[in-house]
Amino acid sequence: MSKTNGSTVNPVLAVTKARQQEAQPPKQEQPTFGDDTVLWPRIRTVIENSIANNPRSLQKTIGPSELGTDSLHTLAAKLAGWPHPEQPNWGAFVGTSVHAQLQREFDALNETHDSETIAMLNRMFGDRIRGHRRFETEKSVTVGHLEGLYGGYDVTGSIDLYIPGCATIIDWKNVGTTTAKNVKANGVSQQYRVQVSLYGLGIRNSDLPIEWVSDIFLPRTGLSLNDTIPRRWPFDPKPGQWALARAQLLVNLMDVIEQADGAEMRDAWISLLPESPTHDFNDGTWPDSDQLGLGIDEKPRPEVPEKWKQLIPLLEPTYSPQQTNNQ
Repeated sequence: MSKTNGSTVNPVLAVTKARQQEAQPPKQEQPTFGDDTVLWPRIRTVIENSIANNPRSLQKTIGPSELGTDSLHTLAAKLAGWPHPEQPNWGAFVGTSVHAQLQREFDALNETHDSETIAMLNRMFGDRIRGHRRFETEKSVTVGHLEGLYGGYDVTGSIDLYIPGCATIIDWKNVGTTTAKNVKANGVSQQYRVQVSLYGLGIRNSDLPIEWVSDIFLPRTGLSLNDTIPRRWPFDPKPGQWALARAQLLVNLMDVIEQADGAEMRDAWISLLPESPTHDFNDGTWPDSDQLGLGIDEKPRPEVPEKWKQLIPLLEPTYSPQQTNNQ
C-alpha cells in the first residue's frame, strides 16, 4: 500500500483503473437534434429508400396505369424495357400513403359488426350491398396478355377499391391544382379512362359484376375534401381493349425491326416516336434524352431506314371511339 495526500492507494486497483481508461475509446461529440446539417440527410435517406423500395417503384413490366398514355415514345420505351433512372418522387409517395390509409379505413369497415355502422352502409350504398363482401381493396386482377419475341406476360393491376354490391370500381387520384383544373376544364384524361377500363376488363375476367367505373380526384394540397372531384361513368371495355391491341402491335413492330436489324436499330426507331401532345411525366426522362445528365446514351444511334419510319403512322397516340366502332 502507498499513501497519497494522506490516503491509502491500492496499487493493483490503480493499475487496473488506468488500463480500463486506456481501453475506452475517446468520447466523440454526438450531433444534436438541432443540427439540421447532420440529422436531416440521415432522415432523408430513410425516406428516399422507402420510396425506392415501394412495390409501385419496383414494378418492371407495364401496367394498366401506363397503357393509356398518348406518348408513343414512352409506351415503346417501357415495353422495350429501357432503363429508367428515376429520382425519388415525393408526390407519388404522398399518394401511396393516402392510398394505404384509405385501404385501412375500408378494410376496417369489412370487419365491423356494429349494427349502426352496417345500417349506415346499407343506407349509403343501397340494399344491393347486402349479401356481398362490402369492400375489396387493392384487388389484384389480370387485364390482358402481351406476347413478344422473348416470351409473353400477363398485364396485371391492383384496383384501389371495388364494391361488388354496386358493381363499381373506384380509383383514387391524389392530384395537385394543375391536374384538378385540367379535369374540370377538359374532363378525365385518356390515360385515366383507359386505366379504369382495363380494371373493368380485369373484373370481368374474374367473373365478377362490373357496371360502373369511377375516378375520385383528391386534393393533394387542400385542407378539406371540399375540392374533391368525383367522376363516374358506365364501364366501357373498348378503351382498354384498344390500349391492349395498340401495345401488342407496338411489341410486334419492335420485334420485326429487332429481328431484321438488331436491338440498336429498334432503339433508334423508338427514339423517333412522338412524345405526348398533352403531357406525360415520363417524357424527357429516358436514355435518349438524358435530361438528368447521367450520360447513359452517349453512343450514337444508327440511321433508321425509311421502311421502318413508314411503320410509325400505324400507331395511334389517342383513342377514338368512332374509329373503334367502325372497325
